[in-house]
Amino acid sequence: MKLPGRRLLAVAAAALLVATSLLVATLLTSPALPFLPLLPCLPAVTAPSGAGYEPSGLATLADAAVYYATTRTVPQQSRAEFALSLDVLRRRAPVRLLVFGLGHDSPLWHALNPGGATVFLEEDPEWYRVVRSQSPHLRAHLVRYRTRLDHADLLLGSYKQFPSCVPGTGAEPAVRANAACPLALHDLPPEVYENEWDVLMVDAPKGYFPSAPGRMAAIWTAAAMARARRGEGDTDVFLHDVDRRVERMYAEELLCDRFRVGGTGRLWHFRIPPVSRRGNTTTTAGGGEKPFC
Repeated sequence: MKLPGRRLLAVAAAALLVATSLLVATLLTSPALPFLPLLPCLPAVTAPSGAGYEPSGLATLADAAVYYATTRTVPQQSRAEFALSLDVLRRRAPVRLLVFGLGHDSPLWHALNPGGATVFLEEDPEWYRVVRSQSPHLRAHLVRYRTRLDHADLLLGSYKQFPSCVPGTGAEPAVRANAACPLALHDLPPEVYENEWDVLMVDAPKGYFPSAPGRMAAIWTAAAMARARRGEGDTDVFLHDVDRRVERMYAEELLCDRFRVGGTGRLWHFRIPPVSRRGNTTTTAGGGEKPFC
């Protein structure tokens, strides 16, 4: 027997109401079906094919992301330490970034300076070949050090006796060709001397066994370069492994506590103004004060 039209509509409406009530009750009581936020409309893609990675910085960041997503190696610095440096790079990039040392984090430093110039200095020939084979796009140089870690105390106590190692009246110690100063990296590639570096990261050379070069010369060179800056702005210098005695005492002597603006973990951050824009009240060679501070 066929139901009348109105009665059929009433039954259908009642069934729909019951089903809706059951669905709402289920959504409200079931933890497995939470309410999902509405997604915005899919953006239009109008750029020509292949143009997404045209800016070199984006392509470099993508390469670094893939590298760290597919490797089990752990960078030398912690997340908090990277964040400290990244704050400066975000503010200043593109910059000229000079990094003492090659490592698992080198592709990241290169990527975090889009549009800038990033140069690495490495003293270990075997490690240099390993990293360069894995990341041939990095601009890196193999360099030599004259120092030994077990001479660190002697060098710190005697460097003021070398006029070429300390600031003089109206003159700054040279780095290039300054073989007379035992702390000067005097024979680096020409491009290191021919450019002013906005940011320096000292995370090498090795400094954990007596015959290792130690970071004494790298710290002295970074300090001398920062003092001699002629361009605008200050020089941001980062020093890693300050939990070690030699790094800490050379930082206090040459990079200066009054220029330290931050730090986290084993990383210290110095912002060093050029000597042309600060009053230098320290003594010259042989004085008892800290000539670089």
